Amino acid sequence: CTAMLTADSDSILADVQVAGGGFINISLSRQWLSDRVMQVVLYGALPPLAQKKRVIVDFSSPNVAKEMHVGHLRSTIIGDTLCRLLTFCGHEVQRVNHVGDWGTQFGMLIAHLKAVFPDFGSRPPPINDLQQFYREAKGVFDSDEAFKKTAHEEVVRLQSGDGASRAAWQQICQVSRTEFEKVYSRLNVELEEIGESFYNEYIPPVIAHLTEIGIATESGGAKVIFPPGSKHEQPLIVTKSDGGFSYDSTDMAAVWYRLLERKADWLVYVTDAGQAPHFELVFLAAKAAGWATEAHTLTHCPFGLVCGEDGKKFKTRSGDVVRLVDLLDEAVTRMLAEMRNREVDMSEEELVRTAKVLGYGAVKYADLKGNRVSDYRFSFDRMLDPKGNTAVYLLYAGARIESIHRKAGVDLDALIASGATVDLAHEAELNLGRMLLRFQEVIEQAVSPDSLLPSVLCEYVYNLCETLNKFYQPCKVIGSAEQNS
Repeated sequence: CTAMLTADSDSILADVQVAGGGFINISLSRQWLSDRVMQVVLYGALPPLAQKKRVIVDFSSPNVAKEMHVGHLRSTIIGDTLCRLLTFCGHEVQRVNHVGDWGTQFGMLIAHLKAVFPDFGSRPPPINDLQQFYREAKGVFDSDEAFKKTAHEEVVRLQSGDGASRAAWQQICQVSRTEFEKVYSRLNVELEEIGESFYNEYIPPVIAHLTEIGIATESGGAKVIFPPGSKHEQPLIVTKSDGGFSYDSTDMAAVWYRLLERKADWLVYVTDAGQAPHFELVFLAAKAAGWATEAHTLTHCPFGLVCGEDGKKFKTRSGDVVRLVDLLDEAVTRMLAEMRNREVDMSEEELVRTAKVLGYGAVKYADLKGNRVSDYRFSFDRMLDPKGNTAVYLLYAGARIESIHRKAGVDLDALIASGATVDLAHEAELNLGRMLLRFQEVIEQAVSPDSLLPSVLCEYVYNLCETLNKFYQPCKVIGSAEQNS
């Protein structure tokens, strides 16, 4: 202990004592803590040191011609949060939306569009309910053999580049984009759409390359990949026995493109946990092909299901999948009603704006605060509760700090210029200082390739708010001698 204190040339330690059970108790110097907090005052909350990487985060990824539903909630929120954290840490982050905009189902949709809206080329079809449009097309497809044949012919025309079929496909995609944007704008999420169709031109040469180097082999008329080191019996099927391509083909072309064309150092895929075996195979195949080297990081970031309060799959009372737009709007509606019941002194415009911040924030935080791998039970009552570990509570704590700052009327820049420094004297101040200094460590944990856990940051922020509330009790700010210190 004496040696540790003697070697402490920076005066970080206040005391070192041997405790029972082989433990050593270390106390940090009050002056050192004060100086470190002063650095936060001067320079703000800085990210941890990190080697800059080019990171591609694949998240959200809804299917064209289908409504975004609660199943897309977690991928969108978790993916966006990871992008924000990685950007804060200095990485070059590319936000990719791998939308499902290709496949045999588009033959059915195009055939139905042409049948119902024959003048779609000159008059954009008024498709307001994509889910209903899809159901109608599927209903005809299942019951009408002639229509089914037409749908198959449309797939061929679409894949061969037929102008009319491509125009119909683009219209369907655009209607979907408009609907997706309603969700993204509410959640303040930005994405670059690079859908499955983008990789069509890359699939044949990628598979040819995999075949040439012996990674893809023939099996029952198909081309498959059994990556070295795989523990899975099911291979990747990159060419089906009928010569068609699959989900596996697209993902192999995508990983090739992202690593070799976009020169990514780190790929992150944010999908449900059920896709873990698939991505294990894709990553192993990319390594076997030599595309991914020791210098690359390939990460699957899985998440659990969103369940109802009964613990079962989250659905409406009628049994339908919950539309994400409706869910987000419901959170705002409930928050607005609660604020009106409390007779909050705001204009109607301010009430609506605040209800959106609280409502959308509550949905996001409820998703992020638990371990992402676990399922979580969706409850408006719990997430909109102003008490406990909720976004409403955290935002209230932030508003309280701003209110104290505003009422104090202190010019921070002028205070710093006067030579004022931080002096952590009270135990509550020391506790708050210690908590503030953990920030970089927490961020580092949250963005580690081995974890990618936004919940670590949520827990920290909640604990920080709790520490702040304990600080206010013994350390009054307004009207105290320390107000201007």
